[in-house]
Amino acid sequence: MERRYWNEKMETMPMEEMQKLQLKKVKKLIKYCYENSPYFYKKKLDAVGIQPGDIKTWEDFRNMPVLMGKEDTRIAQEESRKRFGHPFTTYLCCPPEKVTTICSTSGTTGEPTYYALTEKDLKVNDDVWARIYWRAGMRPGDKALHAFGMSMWILGSPLVRALWNMGVTVIPVGAEAGTTRILQVLNRLRPQWILSTPAVAEHMIEKAPEAIGMDVGKLGVKGIICTGAPGAGIPAVRKKITEAFGCKLFDSSGGGYGIHHISCDTEHYQGMHVVSHDHHIWLLDLVDPDTGKPLPSENGLIGEGILTSLDQEAAPLLKYKWGDMLQILTEPCVCGDTSYRMKILSRVDDMIIVKGVNVYPTAVKDVVNGFIPRVTGEMRLVIEKDGVAQDPPVKVKVEYGKDVKTSDLPALAKEIEQQFFSILRFRGAVVFVPPMSLERAGGNTQKGALVEKTYLKK
Repeated sequence: MERRYWNEKMETMPMEEMQKLQLKKVKKLIKYCYENSPYFYKKKLDAVGIQPGDIKTWEDFRNMPVLMGKEDTRIAQEESRKRFGHPFTTYLCCPPEKVTTICSTSGTTGEPTYYALTEKDLKVNDDVWARIYWRAGMRPGDKALHAFGMSMWILGSPLVRALWNMGVTVIPVGAEAGTTRILQVLNRLRPQWILSTPAVAEHMIEKAPEAIGMDVGKLGVKGIICTGAPGAGIPAVRKKITEAFGCKLFDSSGGGYGIHHISCDTEHYQGMHVVSHDHHIWLLDLVDPDTGKPLPSENGLIGEGILTSLDQEAAPLLKYKWGDMLQILTEPCVCGDTSYRMKILSRVDDMIIVKGVNVYPTAVKDVVNGFIPRVTGEMRLVIEKDGVAQDPPVKVKVEYGKDVKTSDLPALAKEIEQQFFSILRFRGAVVFVPPMSLERAGGNTQKGALVEKTYLKK
């Protein structure tokens, strides 16, 4: 069987032509969902007065309201379980016996959401993952250590399968094994590539001298591809990881439903290049998170991405509220690529507004990391009340560095707070905590955290 690693035709197609292809697929998708899911998709479309054939233009599609989100999926699955004894009957668009793989969210904020995939869906994922890893420089015959969570996550066994199909030798350690085990395997097998969250990569740097008796820079890693959490796009984090490992670092996102993006390896972060427009619509369907109204695809514009998966068979996402705040970048990249790029600024429910100023956790971390080594880089933006609007000063927990005297902390806090206001235009109050006191990635916590919502604990 011929293997495709990079689809030159799709990845270089002019955007006007790509939108025509996307519109053709959207029309087919709406008909497919309407006719094959009477309990879920048909009801959703009927509720907003849309039937197959109603969407004729790109503007018609953009003006469609948001139809669904994770909570809708979770509720539908619970209803299906109660009525039919199976979580997928209410919204599957294919017979249940065609489902070959089940994945889920982590469920860290409640009941996990489960995702069903057919063999066709997995082949779409194979195609998309091959494109982004090929773009990063991975080739058949390379060895890649898999340090994402293996248990139920879309970046678990489906990703391992995609790498196998690409001809890559996979070392499936998984984040659940813990950082010490990951480092031991790295030291013994010496793969060229590491696939992990940024937090796991950072933890390897801290843990390596104790775990394997050497710095990570001696492991000979060629590249690290990060996804699943912010970090690889934050300048101070990029600098920390690339200098410690002595390798290239790529930021990526996606990993299911035909959606994926990956950064280039330029010194200064340029955002992630959007790959596989032919399989999804996301960056080109930004909306105002408050009103749900469509926003124009203009360079630098910020909005919430609404995901439509164009080629899914089991349970397509149609105008799906994914929950990420995105910034679209349409100007040519310094690497020479003219494809659209994007930055993920935060989860919609993690962004806060302080006296009219939007504050993103990743931006706060970027400021904090600018003070390494006087701080470790670990921080938490403390949200004390429900809702987007927060009162100043906003608390920011920061780990001070191991060689910093406690008598120096008040002056250091003042410096950081001044940078919060100078760069981000909000008033923050630094609360120092000892080194290694904030939970690290490892085991079941592979993503790390940037936000602490104290109001949920009351």
